[in-house]
Amino acid sequence: MDYFQRPSLLFLIFPILILFFYQWKTNPFGPIFFIKSDRFEKQKITFWNKLRIYSYLVSELFVYLSLILITIASAGPGSKYNLTPDSTNGIDIMIALDISGSMVNSYDFLPKNRLSVSKELLREFIKKRIYDRIGIVVFAGAAYLQSPLSSDRFALDELITDTSSEDIEEQGTAIGDALVLSTYRLKNSEAKSKLIILLTDGVSNTGKLDPDTAAYTTKTLGVKVYCIGIGKEEGQYEVNYESLQKISADTNGKFFRAESPEVLSDVLNEINRLEVTELPSKPLEIQETKFPTYLYFVFLFLFLNLTLKVYPLKEKI
Repeated sequence: MDYFQRPSLLFLIFPILILFFYQWKTNPFGPIFFIKSDRFEKQKITFWNKLRIYSYLVSELFVYLSLILITIASAGPGSKYNLTPDSTNGIDIMIALDISGSMVNSYDFLPKNRLSVSKELLREFIKKRIYDRIGIVVFAGAAYLQSPLSSDRFALDELITDTSSEDIEEQGTAIGDALVLSTYRLKNSEAKSKLIILLTDGVSNTGKLDPDTAAYTTKTLGVKVYCIGIGKEEGQYEVNYESLQKISADTNGKFFRAESPEVLSDVLNEINRLEVTELPSKPLEIQETKFPTYLYFVFLFLFLNLTLKVYPLKEKI
């Protein structure tokens, strides 16, 4: 339950509570049915009398609970759900993330390394692309598919979080292989726009395909590549911005430099603005009412109250 249609009616609960405490203060044990017919006989506190007293208190509590629940039901409790239309003009995005040693053992993004900063910001980026399908490829000396194109944001977030340099044994940076694998996953996509976000330090030194050949294949299939070069050029690991710039130019994409966590955040925000998803219709909002649930308990409490009136609260005067 996350909303009320008429929340102002909830204020009626306060008078009910005031009435309850007033009755408890002035007449907690109810009417005269606890008094026996012989008024001169000394009253004895028996188990039966105690049972009737507590039963009466419980029965009165059921009445007030019923009044409160009727008030809540009248306020129109319910939940809202937003459903994305089955048909959207979304974008299919493959994220190719470098997890090689140069991404992990760098010190130019202190107190964190390049990989940990990239993972954090990619998670934020994925959360913003709620209408797109996103896949993940990780690479070092070889490239591996971490997730195919998916709309499951929770699974993608978990995969990004759990990614580490230990996922791949092969050493090096195979940018060409990562591009080809990402392109292959987009080959049969019918999305209006297909793109790859390649996030790396840009030094390709291994793999079955060189970056230029891979970029040509990517361009042939109409996939754009947004390359993000991470790290400072004067750092302890080499950064090759020129090769990344060429890949983006060859695929009609765009190249970005990210020499600090703040710049990398700005870069991902800019990509988010450049690739806008258009919906043919607004998300469908479904409202689920909780009104019957409260009425069920109202009738339950009233039934219990009547049951106690029959036994053991049947008056004997």
